[in-house]
Amino acid sequence: MFVALVITFAALATLAAPGAPASPSAATPAAAEPHQVLWRDGVKNAYPRWSKDGSRILFQSNRGGNWQIFVMDRDGSRQTQLTQGDANNNFPDWSPDNRSIAFVSDRDGNEEIYVMAADGGGARNLSRDPAQDIHPYWSPDGTIILFNSTRAGGALQIYQMNRDGTEERRLVTSGDDDTCARLSPDGRRILYLANLAAGRDDVMMRRRDGSDPVNVTDDAPPDGAHIVYASRRGAAFALYTLRSDGLDARRLTGPPEGYADVRPSVSTDGRRIVFNRERGDTIGIYVVDVPSDWWRTPAPKEGP
Repeated sequence: MFVALVITFAALATLAAPGAPASPSAATPAAAEPHQVLWRDGVKNAYPRWSKDGSRILFQSNRGGNWQIFVMDRDGSRQTQLTQGDANNNFPDWSPDNRSIAFVSDRDGNEEIYVMAADGGGARNLSRDPAQDIHPYWSPDGTIILFNSTRAGGALQIYQMNRDGTEERRLVTSGDDDTCARLSPDGRRILYLANLAAGRDDVMMRRRDGSDPVNVTDDAPPDGAHIVYASRRGAAFALYTLRSDGLDARRLTGPPEGYADVRPSVSTDGRRIVFNRERGDTIGIYVVDVPSDWWRTPAPKEGP
């Protein structure tokens, strides 16, 4: 399996799908036809993130030459630029209360983790380390930020810090690139991508203290939440959903030939997923509406 960044938990721990497991298949029908929110030829509008109430989408764009962070209404209107200047500002993530935004900036000479207010004001450098610090993600309760760093030397590893930048500590120790870590909705487990083989990222899960690693791609951890991820199982990347016990994997989107669907973000109610659809040097933002019974109904069995 080739898994693309980024993975995300669907915050639906109580909505585990019942029934027998089903292998994902290109023949499995997609949930619904995604609709386009933002597409500009030659422009990359990436890493979309839902606001808590589902009314706004946070994202990064290179429309001005370097990466800057923007926010817009969910229909693509009222696009507002939140960061300015010659530095690259990217990898944004809302705090759970939508009052703050964690992001990455190289404005101090290397990539660091910053936090700013939702209107773009008061940006503060939290990580302050000469190593590369990227991929910040908030914990469900908003008290912790998970991030990746090369400060241990070489590979990207998973760290956490308090929302004010204090008490940094490493959570996962390995020789692999371990990236894009998220906390489960109950805060007890870490979900992340591990580069276990060249060209392959496996979905991994551990306890929050870093113990009990499980390869979700191959094994079955005891958890009922859902995972949404991008994978290339055929000619192109598409979005898939998977119970975090490793069962009931199914394809959610079916991009046209020459396109790829990646970087999903699930709305709080689980009814919509915003994601990137890519072709060549263009990255657009699309939304797919998830059928109300999607999380509860087992995937259809493959044909004979």
